[in-house]
Order: sequence, then C-alpha cells, then structure tokens
Amino acid sequence: MLKKNYVAIFGLFIVIIIIIILSFIPLYNLEFRSLSDGEIVFSQKVQSGDKFTLKYTHSVTLTPVWEIFLIDEDYQIVLIETDFLDHGAGLPYAPFGKEKFVEEDGKFKIKNMYRIMPSPINYMVGTIYENILYFKNKEINFSSLVGNKILTIELYKNNLLNYLLGGNL
Repeated sequence: MLKKNYVAIFGLFIVIIIIIILSFIPLYNLEFRSLSDGEIVFSQKVQSGDKFTLKYTHSVTLTPVWEIFLIDEDYQIVLIETDFLDHGAGLPYAPFGKEKFVEEDGKFKIKNMYRIMPSPINYMVGTIYENILYFKNKEINFSSLVGNKILTIELYKNNLLNYLLGGNL
C-alpha cells in the first residue's frame, strides 16, 4: 500500500514537471486580423527564419510590388527586400546604409535590407490592389477574401501547453 502511494506521488510529480516544461516552450503565430473587428483572416505557426511575401499593385504606377519579410531570431517581422518593376512616385528610389539597389530577373530590387517593422503593422487591402500573401506553399488573395479593409499583421506568442490543449495558435 505504501509503495502504491509513492508510485502515485511520483507519477503526479512527473506530470507536473511535464506541464511546467510545456508551458515554457514558446510558439509563435503570424496573424492577419481585420482592424475594425479583430477577426482573424489568416493565422499560421511560424519559427525564426521563416519568410513571407506581400505583393500588391502600386497605386501610382499600377505595377506589382513585392515586399519580402523575415521572422528574425527575436521573433520580429523584418523587411529584407523590396522588388518592383518601375520607378515612380512612392516607389523606392535609393538604398540606405548597407542596402543594395540592383536590377535582377527583370525587376528593380532593394536587397540587404534589415528594417524591423513596428508591431502591429497596419496593412491596407483593396479590391483593385491585388494584395496577395505568399507564405510557405500558400497563396492568399486578401483582395478577393476581405475586399477593402485594413488588416493588422502581428506575431503572437503562446506556449506548447496551450497549443496541445487546443488553444489558439
């Protein structure tokens, strides 16, 4: 009887340790939400090193622009490259610091960027701007999905325990 009590206490102790460990393992989620009502439009688990691209049609030149972002080791969203087809008002015109302005693959590109973005990012989506997200093997056309809206882009931190218990992530 005494041995069964020790086994039960030891088992409970192990379960508590596992719960504590799982609650300290961070998981991050990239979320696009409607600014007006907070509705989640897109949500995906991310890790350091993941990249995503936002493509849109520039309102003045009416040509596509691609902005490439990185999730850095501190789980910040960082703009690392901007690609565009034409020069015009509101488009990049020069690199800053260690950035490089190149012409490659039929596009103008500003590379070697490392611009940490404020959180949250407010992102204007319009039906005429062809706002598209490319992430891993997914292509999400926000223009057709949400129409004319402002979305917020943000990383949310959670933990493995909440995720395993069915929490949001």
